Amino acid sequence: MKNTLLLIVFLFLSSHLTAQPDNWYFSISMGGCWPVGSFANTNPAKTDAGFALKGFALNLDATYPLGTNWGLKGMVMLNNNPVDRNGMGTMMEYRMKKLVPFTEAERENLTLTVNSWMSNSLIFGPVFTLNFDRFAWDFQAMAGMNVTYLPNQKLLFKNTVNNWEYLQHNTNSVNVSYGLLAGSALRMKVTEKINLKLAMDFQYSRSKTNYEELKTTKLNNTTTTEQLNSGSTVVPKEAVIGSIGFVYYL
Repeated sequence: MKNTLLLIVFLFLSSHLTAQPDNWYFSISMGGCWPVGSFANTNPAKTDAGFALKGFALNLDATYPLGTNWGLKGMVMLNNNPVDRNGMGTMMEYRMKKLVPFTEAERENLTLTVNSWMSNSLIFGPVFTLNFDRFAWDFQAMAGMNVTYLPNQKLLFKNTVNNWEYLQHNTNSVNVSYGLLAGSALRMKVTEKINLKLAMDFQYSRSKTNYEELKTTKLNNTTTTEQLNSGSTVVPKEAVIGSIGFVYYL
């Protein structure tokens, strides 16, 4: 319900901005997304480690000035962070060995697949601006909805001798949570309607991954699947985003 209300307010602000095109501006920017804290932790022993590596960010925002120094901003963000396969794979192996031990000679029967972290955010909030002759300095604090597409890690072990398989995988592929952002941007005048923008932001959200461990046995023409374990992990997703882009005034 909270996320739905935030979305409705954002859409209302967007329609209000459209009705007054002479007073608002929008920008598009891109840059790097550096994970920090638990999100960047690659220690397999940490249950909240995200194993995230440096990635890519794309931002699209629109701002409606309320006066000389204050405004309201809405932003759509796309972030992508590759995963440290070695760290995440080792963590999953630790979990597996508690139930299904294997020898180093059997390691060739293990298969790991994993995607990158990806998230979309829809946020809005106030902007305070210091105006100078050729540039403006923005300070913003925003909140809204964050949709995270999980790495969908999968660890598969095939025991060809006894004809059974072990599978550890996610039971959810998407997680929706609140998202927070605080940052600053410098807008430098290029023409009357175009500015160059340099921004640095800190983004926070949380991601919950549900997983299960299964053992599938094939005997003659019968296949039996047993759930060995299930659980969940929560990763605080913290990232510093540095971007460069252009601002266009209508």
